[in-house]
Amino acid sequence: MSSQADSYIRESKEQKPTLKQRAIRGSIWTFLGYGSSQILRLGGNLVLTRLLFPEAFGLMALVQTFLTGLQMFSDLGIFPSIVHSKRGEDPAFLNTAWTLQVIRGIVLWVGTCIIAAPIARFYDEPMLMQLLPVAGLSALIDGTASTKLATANRQLALKQLTTLEISIYAISLSVMIVGAWLYRSVWVLLLGGLIGSLLKSIASHVLLKGERNSFCWDKEAFHELQQFGQWIFLSTIIAFFALQGDRLALGWLLDVRFLGIYTVALGLSSAVESIVTQMNSKVLFPSYAELIRERPAALYRVLRKARLILIALSSSFAIFLVLFGKPLIDLLYDERYLEAGWILRVLAIGFLGRVLSVTYEDILLAKGQTFKTMLLTSIGALFQLNSMLLGYSLAGPQGVIIGIAATEWLTYIAYALYFNRLSLWQPELDFPVVALAGCLTLIVYYT
Repeated sequence: MSSQADSYIRESKEQKPTLKQRAIRGSIWTFLGYGSSQILRLGGNLVLTRLLFPEAFGLMALVQTFLTGLQMFSDLGIFPSIVHSKRGEDPAFLNTAWTLQVIRGIVLWVGTCIIAAPIARFYDEPMLMQLLPVAGLSALIDGTASTKLATANRQLALKQLTTLEISIYAISLSVMIVGAWLYRSVWVLLLGGLIGSLLKSIASHVLLKGERNSFCWDKEAFHELQQFGQWIFLSTIIAFFALQGDRLALGWLLDVRFLGIYTVALGLSSAVESIVTQMNSKVLFPSYAELIRERPAALYRVLRKARLILIALSSSFAIFLVLFGKPLIDLLYDERYLEAGWILRVLAIGFLGRVLSVTYEDILLAKGQTFKTMLLTSIGALFQLNSMLLGYSLAGPQGVIIGIAATEWLTYIAYALYFNRLSLWQPELDFPVVALAGCLTLIVYYT
């Protein structure tokens, strides 16, 4: 009987996919999901820009910026805590995390109601007073989503997550397009987002496997979540200004029309950055965390392989945008958005620096070094503020855009210095990209 049991255990271990196999499958599903979402996003954007006016996208950019800000200002690191923790599949840990998440969602919605009037007065856009509280309902709904989403990510079970996300996005985009065709109002963009949040929350409870959430309070679980999340909390507050500060500054320094045009260019320039970010959060971060727990000596080798693939993809995309960005805008959009052409080319150069940095940063999270993450994010936010203000004072709107691109390269220098101390900096991959960025800068300048 014992020999039969031992045989069964051996077979089970043999049948269990290795980390490499799970990472490859997760990468494939992430790429499939990304490709599908980008096709939907581009098609939807082309339709919506013809049905709505640039100011509508500028207003929504401000709404999303402040909503994202509130979310980042209250980020407790719940999702990465579940992925990182040894108790990441413990029911008490998961339900305590879910309870905190629900409380946070309520606080976020109340926050949007509080800031609506001051923000509307600051930007002299009365509609923001109505838009922000309604948009805040999405944070309230998101707070009820199941921790099964994080569990699936921890296990690299990305087939279910990808299918779920694409289906929900297709539905919410359809609502936006039909609503825009019927009413030509910025409100339809909000409605589509709210429907997407509601469907995701329901589906996460009903369709995914894992712990069924209920309200719970485990002191040890709370202490662990607090310890891991305290620096993430500060880091995401600062990251808000680093990642969203461009939209805040443009809406203040210039106007919502230019902000809407910038948003169109940013959407195209960040298309590949999105896949890099998704690969980091959905595949590489869980993989790095498992490697650090079980086989830390393999970390450098795995990091190098992952970065090589992501950097090669990003470099090809940046070259395409610099060479064909302006004709692409001319082809896809009407005359109201033609300024996005030169913006897109400049942002593509900054994008290369961003990729070099972002392909390092999840190592710190996987190691639990959330303070260092916060510190590097602070440096990036400081660079961005000063670069944009200096650029505006020297060259107006064009200077602001150049400042945004320059920020990414200044931030990369900080990452290179720190990761060199960790013996994880990889100049053999990074220096060719630096040289490429210099060549692309000359092309943009002379054409």
